[in-house]
Amino acid sequence: MSQQFIKLVLPLPALFQIQMSSDEEPHVFPVIPDIQDIPCPLCEKKTILHSKKRRRFRHGHAWGVGALWIELDVPRQRCLSCDLTFVHDYGLGLVRTSTEVFRKGITERCHGRTISDVAREYKIPYTTVERWFYQYASVDTAVHATHILVDEFATRKGHHYATIVLDAETGRLLSIVPGRDVSAITVALQGVLGDVRSVVSDFAPAMAKATTRVFPDAAHVLDRFHLIQFFTDALRRRRRFLNEARRHHHVRVIDRALACRPEALALDDREVARSCILEDSFTQNLYHGLQHMRYVLKATCDGQARRRLTDWLERYQFHACGPLAKIAKAIRVREEAMRQTIVSRLSNGKMEGTNNKIKLIKRRGYGYRNHERFFLRLRLELGR
Repeated sequence: MSQQFIKLVLPLPALFQIQMSSDEEPHVFPVIPDIQDIPCPLCEKKTILHSKKRRRFRHGHAWGVGALWIELDVPRQRCLSCDLTFVHDYGLGLVRTSTEVFRKGITERCHGRTISDVAREYKIPYTTVERWFYQYASVDTAVHATHILVDEFATRKGHHYATIVLDAETGRLLSIVPGRDVSAITVALQGVLGDVRSVVSDFAPAMAKATTRVFPDAAHVLDRFHLIQFFTDALRRRRRFLNEARRHHHVRVIDRALACRPEALALDDREVARSCILEDSFTQNLYHGLQHMRYVLKATCDGQARRRLTDWLERYQFHACGPLAKIAKAIRVREEAMRQTIVSRLSNGKMEGTNNKIKLIKRRGYGYRNHERFFLRLRLELGR
């Protein structure tokens, strides 16, 4: 290795002189510090050398070579005034067999990757890399974005929840805070900087209130997945309410036949949907309302979206089918946001995928008691 390459991969203070490694140990580089007076850390008085020991520390890493070690004499000083004995590490942060530069370098390589991959690649114990990450990983929540996604997830289902904000274009995690009320969502949105033009969320009233409070000029887009889910959940509840004698097909077959678009189904599944509709008028009304809503969502301009949405609301707002009228009432309250949803091409797809990743991370860790470490792990594996 050349001397210039060694200085690049082994960043050391100017007081050190790096020597070439030997042929027997090409990964070990002896370093010699300049002669200097070492003051006492308590009284800052003069100290003398008590003892010294030759030790090796991991300080860098090179591709195809592996870990690079430095070898130096670590002095143990004694103060002449207060008689304090201490070890001087030259500001390198010497702990066991590594320097602070090496530990921070491993921590930076953990961003966007799992700890197990980094530990396997650098041949370091998993628990060691995990401890370094929680010690040195830095979190920067001030990120600029134009279109953002907001949703909640369970840190402990039924007990504790948290709010997460993603970049709609890249899927990068922007902000994460505990809680799911209006104040928590407001804090999460305030962690995003820039000219935010669109905010995509579900139909929760707290989401709308926090969005209006933080980004009053931004367009509030509702997630289409949750809208369609209103209909599919109502169809599933109705199917369970019906008598067992009316279930001529498997449960999953019926759910798929009633939830999917007719043109996307096979002939057998279309026949299943047709038989379910003919057997129950309640199911028929929900199914027709779902297909009509899909027709509304296909509008391409604001005027067309306004006309189709108005026709849908006039038809189903006071419908005899209770769940259908309830869905229409929820849409009427958010009519302006619904028109934005129809015209906008944004969706909460990246957020739903991220929520699935969060569930896998919780399951792999058998749950997390410490929310700070759990959020840090999410930033580790969800960062871009």
